[in-house]
Amino acid sequence: MEVNKKKVFATFFGTPELPNGSVIITPINKIYKKIKSKYSVIEETKGWWQRIRVKINSRIVLILKIPPGSHIKDCLKIIDSEKIQTIILLGFCGSLNENLKIGNVVMPQKEKYKVVNVSQMILETSILQKLKKEKVDLLDMETYFLDEWGKVNHVPVISVLIVTDLPNSLPFFFCTKNDLQKIDRSITEIVDKLKEYLTNTN
Repeated sequence: MEVNKKKVFATFFGTPELPNGSVIITPINKIYKKIKSKYSVIEETKGWWQRIRVKINSRIVLILKIPPGSHIKDCLKIIDSEKIQTIILLGFCGSLNENLKIGNVVMPQKEKYKVVNVSQMILETSILQKLKKEKVDLLDMETYFLDEWGKVNHVPVISVLIVTDLPNSLPFFFCTKNDLQKIDRSITEIVDKLKEYLTNTN
């Protein structure tokens, strides 16, 4: 069956108007709310998921709030790549790299970190050990799908990820109040730098 992109987008985001220009995707509610409070909101719609159009300096940017994980594949499937200048993913990740700490901001495509896609947050010790032997730096749920879409469609994409989890030493459920404050500060940092990220991907 042929997918009607406008109808699917309307179901997901409350409007049939497909994205164009610059798009930011995030599965993190705190990041989405921080963007809403930091920048001037021009329009907001909601279907199953949420969407806002904001003004970042003189640029109009679409922000899509989606569920975590492979749902990004559904979101990307209904985007018309010919109308897109760039897509930026703002999210969280786990780190197996001992040089990275909770709250660090990483950009895997630019910093050449090895990223592996995972389908869940709680992984068996044997899996983590295998990934570390393979010199995997980061674990997340969306970057792989975004990278593949960008390559196939010749659209510049970047992921800006905050380390929230050190699965081998400090799993997310043991994070202290201080760790959570570091994550919150990093959320503020990446939202403040959106103009910079948008400029560097074009």
